[in-house]
Amino acid sequence: MDIKLDTVVYEVKDMVATIMINRPEAKNSLNMQLMRDLCTAFEEAERDPGVGVVVLTGEGNKFFCPGLDLGWAEGLFNNTNDVWVMNSQYARIIYDIRYIGKPVIGRINGITAGGGCEFMIACDLVIAADSAKFQQGEGAVGAVASYATQSLTPIMGDRRTRWFLFTDEIIDAKTALEYGLINKAVPYEELDSVVDELCQTLLKKAPWSLRFTKDQINVWFDMVSHTLRQGNDFWSLQSTTPEPLEGISAFLEKRVPEHIKLREKTASGKSHTYLWGPPTKICPKCSTRWLPEEFTFCGKCGAKLE
Repeated sequence: MDIKLDTVVYEVKDMVATIMINRPEAKNSLNMQLMRDLCTAFEEAERDPGVGVVVLTGEGNKFFCPGLDLGWAEGLFNNTNDVWVMNSQYARIIYDIRYIGKPVIGRINGITAGGGCEFMIACDLVIAADSAKFQQGEGAVGAVASYATQSLTPIMGDRRTRWFLFTDEIIDAKTALEYGLINKAVPYEELDSVVDELCQTLLKKAPWSLRFTKDQINVWFDMVSHTLRQGNDFWSLQSTTPEPLEGISAFLEKRVPEHIKLREKTASGKSHTYLWGPPTKICPKCSTRWLPEEFTFCGKCGAKLE
């Protein structure tokens, strides 16, 4: 049955559930409400015996999903627990796609990056418009591609995976097809008909056969799935450090991030893990502890620090 959600359009027709990311005002980028709605939609499709195939797509013809809405998320990055809650919600979507027990087709209608690219990677089959662009992109903003790091190598090979993740290169649909990242690239006006044809092909197959087949193919993900949780924990802890603070600020300010300055600080013998140095000082006047090493005055009482 169809269900009403705030940021996702969920429709079932002829045994196909279509889950459409629907935040056009934010270019279909991810916030907490969208992540919750995606989980609700996938879990409804999993429960519904009338659904045999799931199609994941985005609203419009420009954006599938460009990843996290950094304008929204910036406010979370002063609290590691808030980031962990967000990351855990995000990971649920990956697990939902992988373990739904039904084929999930990625209908890629436009720009796909960051978390959106990882959603696409988690899909079983991917049909993309030939105008679509693909990027992982975490390196520039100081984040971690917690799912792509261990799921891309079986798809693209080790060298291509390292290039894609290290350089943040934007690739077109032709290159994505060559890399094995997608199954087909078609003109946008043919996207629906090609996806529909694939849905009908899958619906003609035995449902439990497809379920078991998906379970068996998932063995490669099962072997390394713990690294998704580890990556989420790491990013939660890292989120309040200068790397993502600089990366996200640069993205929102539409400038190139100055990560080289962080490297230069480390090269000079100082730690760039802390914005103003590690918290090692104690105020001689008010005894406040854990003041940053580079502070010359106490932030609480104003006394000069040694």
